[in-house]
Amino acid sequence: MVEKSEERTEQKIREILESLECILTAHDSCAELIEYKDNRAVIYCGGPCINCDNRCIEDAINEQLPDIEVMIQ
Repeated sequence: MVEKSEERTEQKIREILESLECILTAHDSCAELIEYKDNRAVIYCGGPCINCDNRCIEDAINEQLPDIEVMIQ
């Protein structure tokens, strides 16, 4: 049962990242889920957005999944 829940959460994170794709693309950046385990999502961020202080990726995920710890690489 936990595995199904983790799969649903992982899918939701991917959907959230997909919803940010136009914003990231406009800034010549990208974001991809590298790993999700134990309520921790590791997100690869490429392009100028990696150095941005605006936490739009973390905020978008935490808005819908508040218990998830987001780590940007």
